Formats: sequence, C-alpha cells, structure tokens
Amino acid sequence: MSVLSDYLAELVRSQLDGCKANSIPDGVKIEELVHLSHINHMDYLLLGALLKTTGISKEWKEILRNYVMRSIVRTTEQVMEYKEMVRRFEKNEIVNQPMKGAWMKFIYPSPEMREMSDIDVLIKCGYMEKAGEVLKGMGYSLQQAIKHHDIYVKKPFMVIEAHKAMYDKTVDNNQYKYFSDFSKAKLKEGHAYTYDFGVDDFYIYMIAHMAKHFYVMGCGIRNLVDIYVYLNKYEKNMDRQYIDTELKKLGIDIFAKYMEELAITWLERLPFSSFQQQLFDYMLDSGIYGKDENGIWHKFSEEKMKEKSTSTKQLKLWYFFPPMTYMTEYYPWLEGKTILLPIAWMIRACRGIFMNKGSKKRKMLHKIEEDKILVYKNIYQKMQLHFK
Repeated sequence: MSVLSDYLAELVRSQLDGCKANSIPDGVKIEELVHLSHINHMDYLLLGALLKTTGISKEWKEILRNYVMRSIVRTTEQVMEYKEMVRRFEKNEIVNQPMKGAWMKFIYPSPEMREMSDIDVLIKCGYMEKAGEVLKGMGYSLQQAIKHHDIYVKKPFMVIEAHKAMYDKTVDNNQYKYFSDFSKAKLKEGHAYTYDFGVDDFYIYMIAHMAKHFYVMGCGIRNLVDIYVYLNKYEKNMDRQYIDTELKKLGIDIFAKYMEELAITWLERLPFSSFQQQLFDYMLDSGIYGKDENGIWHKFSEEKMKEKSTSTKQLKLWYFFPPMTYMTEYYPWLEGKTILLPIAWMIRACRGIFMNKGSKKRKMLHKIEEDKILVYKNIYQKMQLHFK
C-alpha cells in the first residue's frame, strides 16, 4: 500500500473510531489531501480528521476549519429538508422511497461523516406531478426534467432529485427491471407511504448503484467507505447466501467481491496486491462522480477482451471508429444495418466537433501512456460488468 493510501485510511478510521490520526507523513502534501477530499466528497471525514492532527500551520487550520464547517452546515440543512420532505409526502399520500445517500447518512456514526450533493428520492409511477407540487410548496423550483428524474433546487445549495426509476434503463436493462417497482422494499416503520429496503436488499442496491457509476464513468473511494461502514454495522445480520445469489443474477457478483476485498484491505490497513493498488489509485483519481473520459474503458475492454496486447494506436482507432456493438447503443437505428455504420461515424464526428462532445476523451487519448491503457483495460476486464 502506498504512503498516501495508508494515510487516507488512517484519517478515515480516526473519524469512524473517534480517535486522533498521526501528523501528515513525508511524501504527502496537505494540498493533495484537500484536493482528494473535495473530489471524493469526503471533507468532514478527511479534513475533519486532519484538523485534529499536529504540525499544521494556522493558515491551513483556518482553511480546513472553513471546509469542515461548510460540510456540517450542509448536512444539517439536508437532514432537516429530508425529514420535512418525507413528512409532507406522508401528509399528501405520495408513495416514495428515499434512495442511497439519504439512507447511508444514518448508518455512519454521525450524519455529517457521509456527505451527499443532493437528496434522491424514488416516486411511484402516477405520483410525480403531486410530488412536484409538494416540493414547490417547500420552496423548490424545477430546474430540469431528465429522462428518469426531475431536479428541484432551492438556494443557496439544496437539491432534490425526484426519480421515476431506481435504476437507469440505458445502462443495464436487467438491473432496471430488477429495481423497477417497490417489490423489494417495505413500508418504513411508522409510515404509510414511505418505503425502505431491508438490510439485505439495500446492500444489493448499494452495490448495483456503485457498479453503474463505475461502468459509466468510474467512481470514487467514498463508495469503499460506504461498504466498510455498512458491513461493520450489519454483516452479522445479513443473509449472505441471498445477497450473493441476487448479485449474481444482476451480473455484479465479481464486482462486489473485488470492491468488498478492497474496502476491507484498505481500511484495515493491510498490504495491497498490485492490482488493488491500481484499482484504488484509479478510483481515487476518478472522484465521486467519475470522469467523462473514463466512459471509454468498459466498452474498449469488452471489445479487446481476447487480445493479448493493446496499444495507443488501437485505442485511438477504436475511439474514432467504434464497433457496431458500441454504436447501436447511441444510434438504435443502426441495429442490423451494418452498411450504415460509416454514416453513423460521420454523425458522431460532427456532434463531437460542433457540440464539443468527447473533448476530455480526445485529450486523454493524446496524453495517455500505453502502460496505463493496459492497467485500465485489466481493471474493467476483471470487474466483468457486461451490462446490456
């Protein structure tokens, strides 16, 4: 395990366990820790722990204190808004189910340890319009209606996403169907219209949600902390046979195995294998939402699965002239019409130029080294996420 990986684990554990971490070790810069805490949405966990250490200048302590206070204020507001939202949904008889972040906040030792950028809630079909009126009554305005959720905002920073579906159909139809209704959920105790997953089903959803982000653009290390905290709290009460069976049905059992092992190895501060270090570094750099340019790896890895070697030239060729399997996802009219593939390539190129789509991917293609291509391809092949 690298010095940076180990110290990040020490900071996280010091917050979870309520103890004091050691000072910043040689080879690790405070600027780097602040940057990583921001992109992974872990300001309270990492910077809160860092603030308690010795050897930090007054200037940096003030900076860290501001970041931590901002995180605490945001969490306090979110918890209040979450409770008020559920209260109003109950009053107005709106069937709903709060999603991942709103659930996870209350599993950590204290809610501020688990940051979230917005409140996600699933609204049962037929109740979206009514839910929108309730949210507007709370001071929110509809910012944008996207394919499977509506985004409501209230200044200065509150965001509620009202989802029509628990899972994105365009990522994997199998998982979309699995989470398409409230059949896996049960009424929350003391409520008539608000649902929750049980311990086992929430864990399955948590892994599925993580796998989706990893597959589309990558995901950050906070997901590893989620796994670690959840298992430490509920593992003795979990039906592992049921969970493993369901994960296998969803095609994410291998992914879950690697992520569970990485979470435990990292936060127990055990030695990393070379692959675990590569995977951790990739996730650490991806940040909480991943990177747009990371979206290339899963498809490229699937297409090149049988090849023993991969070069920068192959990657560029693949990117500018993707195979039929990739193109039909974005241009459904291509299905069964291979002769039209060159036309689809031209349309894709024009969209890329005039709409500035894929600019980050193109920059990545010019800068990436061949050993990195092999590392990323190996990561995605090992995960075996073959979504349809």
